Amino acid sequence: MVRVRSLLVLMMALVLGVAFVSVAEAQARRGSGRGAGRGGAGRGSLLGLLGMGQVQKELKLSEEQVAKATKLSEEVRAEMREQFSSLREIEDRQKRRAKMTELAEQFDCKAREKLPGVLNKEQMTRLNQIHMQTRPAVQSLGDKGVADQLKLTEEQKKKLAQINKHMQAKQSELYSGMRGASREQRTEMFEKFRKIRGEADKQALGVLTAKQKEAFEKMKGKKIELQRGRGRR
Repeated sequence: MVRVRSLLVLMMALVLGVAFVSVAEAQARRGSGRGAGRGGAGRGSLLGLLGMGQVQKELKLSEEQVAKATKLSEEVRAEMREQFSSLREIEDRQKRRAKMTELAEQFDCKAREKLPGVLNKEQMTRLNQIHMQTRPAVQSLGDKGVADQLKLTEEQKKKLAQINKHMQAKQSELYSGMRGASREQRTEMFEKFRKIRGEADKQALGVLTAKQKEAFEKMKGKKIELQRGRGRR
């Protein structure tokens, strides 16, 4: 059971875009079935970011808001737990990867619907900016809202979708070797994941015009360097 939970943690970490190897590994070793941040969401998710003390401080959350965010994270995680648990029943890795991506999107959609009851407009805007900074550029550019603001053409959207598809295929191939890997091997694999993401981001930005690139960078807001191992404040 611990082994299954550990694998699910790694699966969640990869699909939610976790960029911090140490966090995923620590959770896998504990076999807790939770990702980074309070409430068990990976740092690549809205709720996972909101569970970080550094982000809470950046958003100037009150103690009441922190408590509400924690409760919301627990509620959404509970809603999604059974669906994420079903991933282990999917043997085909491509289908499993597709389902993982689908569930991750559902996770953030549920959070986005309920977060206005926790954050004010300015805080929500800043959280979205930080979220964009932590996600692969190709995934952010695939969001309808972002694509509409940048006025991406249909041809650009097709190219970005293809880049994202290739990135996920490479990551899925790497993921297949994660089962039974040692800590050192997992660390090496996560480094390869970073490299794949970096290449995909470079290709994705290459699809944009100079004006679109400038607008996309502005959408991310002020740069924030998230520190490893920082949890609640």
